[in-house]
Amino acid sequence: MKIDDIPREYAPRRKRGRFPMIAALALAAALAAWCLWPKHAATPAAAPVPVNAGHPLRQDFPISVTATGSVQALNAVDVKVRVDGQLQRVAFTEGQDVKAGQVLAQLDQGPLKAQLQQAEAAQRKDQASLDNARLDLARYSKLVGIGAATSQSVDTAKAQVASFAAMVAADAASVQNYRLQLGFTTLHAPFDGRVGMREADVGAIVHPSDAAGIVTVTQIEPITVVFSVPQDVLSELLANQAKAPLPVHVSTRSGSAALADGQLTFIDSTVDPATGQIKLKASFANQDRSLWPGELVNARLLLRTDSGRIAVPSRAIVNTQNGPQVFVVSAGGRVQLRPVETTASVDGMTEVTSGVQPEDLVVFDGQSRLNPGVRVAATIVQPTPQAPESSS
Repeated sequence: MKIDDIPREYAPRRKRGRFPMIAALALAAALAAWCLWPKHAATPAAAPVPVNAGHPLRQDFPISVTATGSVQALNAVDVKVRVDGQLQRVAFTEGQDVKAGQVLAQLDQGPLKAQLQQAEAAQRKDQASLDNARLDLARYSKLVGIGAATSQSVDTAKAQVASFAAMVAADAASVQNYRLQLGFTTLHAPFDGRVGMREADVGAIVHPSDAAGIVTVTQIEPITVVFSVPQDVLSELLANQAKAPLPVHVSTRSGSAALADGQLTFIDSTVDPATGQIKLKASFANQDRSLWPGELVNARLLLRTDSGRIAVPSRAIVNTQNGPQVFVVSAGGRVQLRPVETTASVDGMTEVTSGVQPEDLVVFDGQSRLNPGVRVAATIVQPTPQAPESSS
């Protein structure tokens, strides 16, 4: 049988190519997947960090040294008696202001008055004897000229005059002593001041040897404050004090309130080798009684004033391992860390000797959220020691 004799419907068919169909299906699936795949929005740019910034300023920096001091009165005296006696009268009220010479107390004067009168009587008696001896001397001197008396009688009369004269002088001294003793029975204020608590009661027998007196008088105006500073400032202290008395400002122990302003009046002659401190004393008028003896205060001694120095708020300084630095805002609104050199800090402001200039824009508040290169939205504020209340 020949091939041509086989019926056509039984003849084998040619296979068609399948690759184009598979490729088309894969393309359709990829297109569908791309269309159905969830789309993510593009990441937006980071918002600028809000900060407070401002320009450094030029100001004077008072360089001072601070120490704890105590208020001391220029004079404080426990008024005591100088003679034995009974306290008869107290002429003051506890806590009263007194003037120099004002009567404070009175002792019983009776015994001393009697002794004074006795001494005055003895003086008058001896004065009469002296007068009589002088008359005898005058008579004997005349009689010896006519031979009616001997020269020995004249010499005896002279000796009598000298003896009675000495007795009268001793009596005068005794009278003066009793008058002084009588004067000591009245106690006076030795200076203007304020009296403390009464230390003896009326009717008490008081003696000069008593441990306590009648009352203590303390001078309040003027008054002094004693404090100590480190020996390191001694050379500058001496040099500036020689030009003019250095000012001293005193505040409360907590520093919450100012009390008085005065001048340095005393620099001790030695440095305490145990502490390396030298003792100073400043004087204050204290007319308003803001300083009280025994009070503990803070004393600030002004050594010098550095004029026209560049300053920034102390809170703008960032202390790093590489030293103090500040964030400076560039023209493009991004910040960079810049190293600076600082010296004194006074009342919330710090002196900057290098690193920034008055035209630089320095970040004052908000540094905790910054890194070099971060973009910021700067609110321009004044360079004040304290941050604005609305600061971010």
